[in-house]
Amino acid sequence: MLNSIMNDLNRALAQHILVNVYQTNQEVVYTGYVTTVSDSGIILATFDDFGLPDGAVFLAVDVIDEVEFSSDDLDNMAFRIQTAQEEQFIQAGGLTMDFDSQRDLRRQVLSHAWVDHLVVMLVVKGDEHFYEGLVTSVAADQVTIQLLNKFDYTDQPVFTLNPAELEVIEFQGKELTLQGIAAPHLRKLSHVAPKEVTDAKAIPETLQKLAGQESLVALVPAHDKELFFVGRINVVTENAVVMNLIDMTGQFGGYTVMRLTELHAVVIESDYLQTMRLFSLLNQARQHQIQPVLNDERLFDPTVDQFSARLTQAAAFRTIIRLKMHDTTGLLGYPSQVGGERFIFHEVEDNQLDQVGKVYRISDVDEIAFGYLDAYLVERQLRVEGDL
Repeated sequence: MLNSIMNDLNRALAQHILVNVYQTNQEVVYTGYVTTVSDSGIILATFDDFGLPDGAVFLAVDVIDEVEFSSDDLDNMAFRIQTAQEEQFIQAGGLTMDFDSQRDLRRQVLSHAWVDHLVVMLVVKGDEHFYEGLVTSVAADQVTIQLLNKFDYTDQPVFTLNPAELEVIEFQGKELTLQGIAAPHLRKLSHVAPKEVTDAKAIPETLQKLAGQESLVALVPAHDKELFFVGRINVVTENAVVMNLIDMTGQFGGYTVMRLTELHAVVIESDYLQTMRLFSLLNQARQHQIQPVLNDERLFDPTVDQFSARLTQAAAFRTIIRLKMHDTTGLLGYPSQVGGERFIFHEVEDNQLDQVGKVYRISDVDEIAFGYLDAYLVERQLRVEGDL
């Protein structure tokens, strides 16, 4: 088994083939190009879900389950990589290091990270947590990491371990790079106790005050209190709120419409919101705040029903949107035949479009996400392939 995996890795390296690397003990799949192969592990120059270079990852050979050379997923990724290049998407630098396959790859990655003050993400043998932090020392049998916690500034422990225990090391990716740039600024920020509004009567009034403001807030849906959306409040209507989202790297992430009755909380202050404000400011300073194919300047009429309006507009242009229904079902696709109470929705699954569609009630839609990068890429691919 190991021999066949090593053969696959060496083939991917020699022929410069885009591959998916599956792991034995976790669900994360890495897509990219193998740049270095050694007896103990590999370096893979990776891409994110949008087809953008996203740094690299060291993977220990014994956690590699399969190297995939051909699949629908890889075809879709190749399309996204090409689109990202053609449309000149904003991207981080990607992998900039050279590695010697005759020397210990783990140590090379850790030494680079230590010298260059890089934030890394680590997976440790027998531990299901992901750790993010700065490498502060590297010795023969010990590495020390100053952990960073974007969610709670009081939780900044130092982590010491044997490098041999490291199964995965991510480095130079977009979010990790931004954390590295932000780290000196984050140290100057003080921890704030989370401040949130959970009273159902006070939520609409709170949102009205925030509408059109620059303040970043988080919306927590009632159906999943572990989930939250970060952004700026665009407009509040009688039954809904429209939010300009920002993603985990502080870039514009499209829009969401949510029913006011389905909100559990509005978070006004938290350490994570402070982190996102800083990421957003850093992106503005570098002119990285929005991908060129998106529009973050849309305005919405507070006097109309936003659910009907967004469905009607998406139907008119066959725009790909994402819905969350009242029973928590998620649907990606486009609507048609939008009436007063019902509409037909044509779902996209595995890049296959349901041309017939199914009927749903407008009142059963709790959230509509639109104008974000993944929806743009799905739509573009369907149009290029003649399905939309």
